[in-house]
Amino acid sequence: MRFDLVRQPLVPAFLSLVIFMVLAMTHTASSIILSDTYYNLAPESLPIASLQTYVSNFATTFNGWAHIIGGFLVLFSALTIGRMTARFKLYGINTFIAMPLYALALAGMMQSPYWFVGLVASTLLTLVVKNYCYGFRNGFSFDNMFRAAMYLALLTMLYPKAAPLLLTLPMAVILFRRATRESLVALCGLLLPPLTLCYINWGAGGSFHAPMVLLYQQFIDGSWLSVLTQASLPTMIFIGTLIALNLAAYLLFRVNSYILSTRSRNTLLFASYLMLLCISLMLMPDAESTIIGLFAVPSALLLPVFFLRVRRSLAQILYPIVIAGVLVFLLFGC
Repeated sequence: MRFDLVRQPLVPAFLSLVIFMVLAMTHTASSIILSDTYYNLAPESLPIASLQTYVSNFATTFNGWAHIIGGFLVLFSALTIGRMTARFKLYGINTFIAMPLYALALAGMMQSPYWFVGLVASTLLTLVVKNYCYGFRNGFSFDNMFRAAMYLALLTMLYPKAAPLLLTLPMAVILFRRATRESLVALCGLLLPPLTLCYINWGAGGSFHAPMVLLYQQFIDGSWLSVLTQASLPTMIFIGTLIALNLAAYLLFRVNSYILSTRSRNTLLFASYLMLLCISLMLMPDAESTIIGLFAVPSALLLPVFFLRVRRSLAQILYPIVIAGVLVFLLFGC
């Protein structure tokens, strides 16, 4: 039986994922320590640092542990996406190619000094998408909607530039046909993490609203279109290629959507909307290439459509070219 590079079973897909993960983790940049003192807040109003600062400082102080944890985060997120694609039969074909594609997409941010923050943010977004999609069933899904909104709030607290992704909550409610009661529960999950952070800051002697003011300042600070104006040429090529492949996958999905089930169609449609939101994040002020970590989640769900719906002989050629391009980027990107 001839081996098919695109219609990969679990074992070859997992081995490819491990190889790509190891290559990506061995080409990470040096992490830097973030500081909240840049923002216009009195020290007494904010005795605790932001979540992003804690995560970044951990990656700098414990670099070895950060690489080990980062590797497990890549495996966890990829396996979560792979299990979701198999369980929902998203493509009508039994394949786990979404797992290595997730690792390949993540490679675009590994040479950023904020790579560990990007990995944690990507894992949180994976959990958001997983709970949204698992909540699409008959009956109520209070637990899934609550967890999805809570992870979404943690994501925006970790990476304030990702605040536009809050739009995924009403989008999921409409697309996955959730009831009003579930929407209210999701709203409680969305408010829980920031209110907890404000309470801890107030208990430490600061102002109750200071953490939210800091997140707002981090969100609006910086120059617009910084990714497009400050990113290196290899990073720009990587981002452009990833966007082009996703748009091609979206067009193929729309053409062949009639052969999919309602769950599969709505899941891929949600991934398409999420892809557009992630593209819009690249326009945010002082956005880093770590946004690619967020872009990797909808990419892992959409890109298999491209490789499965084009002519098989063409897919057998394009997939090795994509792998070779990612390896070249890891070796020579700057």
